[in-house]
Amino acid sequence: MDPTVQIWIAESEKLDISMREVRRYLGYSRMAIQEPTEEDDTQISEVIESVRPIIAGKACYCRYPLKLTETDIVELPYGSVHSSHLYERLRGCSELWIFAATIGAAFDRMLARESLRSMTKAALLQSVGAAAIEAVCDALNAELAEIAESEGKSLCPRYSPGYGNYLLENQKGVFALLNPSKHIGLSLTDSLLMKPEKSVTALIGIRDKT
Repeated sequence: MDPTVQIWIAESEKLDISMREVRRYLGYSRMAIQEPTEEDDTQISEVIESVRPIIAGKACYCRYPLKLTETDIVELPYGSVHSSHLYERLRGCSELWIFAATIGAAFDRMLARESLRSMTKAALLQSVGAAAIEAVCDALNAELAEIAESEGKSLCPRYSPGYGNYLLENQKGVFALLNPSKHIGLSLTDSLLMKPEKSVTALIGIRDKT
């Protein structure tokens, strides 16, 4: 499978790192009693721009056939997966993209330094990093959606190991398929944590338009 894996590089200056997402990761929401102040938003904007130059957004991905059998069994290229939630997400799909993405190790080093200086700044960086990897995934997703559109197909929302009953253990299968350590410097620990920390793996179903 490895020779078919493709590499994708994000354009950092074009990434849409959402302030709304950063606020959400920080605990602000429409339901929250405390709203972010103008000073809070200014600080968020400054941190976003300060980390943008060190974000090295990249991904590796591949397209695979997909088979859905019983009501909770999904036949993926690395094996059969029992997950009713994943089955429902991929219902109607005969193919899928599997990808792994990261914003790179430089962000982890910056976060480690700031954690020794200021827990407040570190918390803000954590939230910006979470929004940044989502922006990387969104940018890749958009390009894959264009490919699907050109084929008269559409994409399902992406779904990651660890959500619902699609167990985190499935990270091993994704890593075995894509070999992201080789392609984008992303590794998986024995405890199923990814390094660099701000990284994502996901599946995106491909289906015919109805």
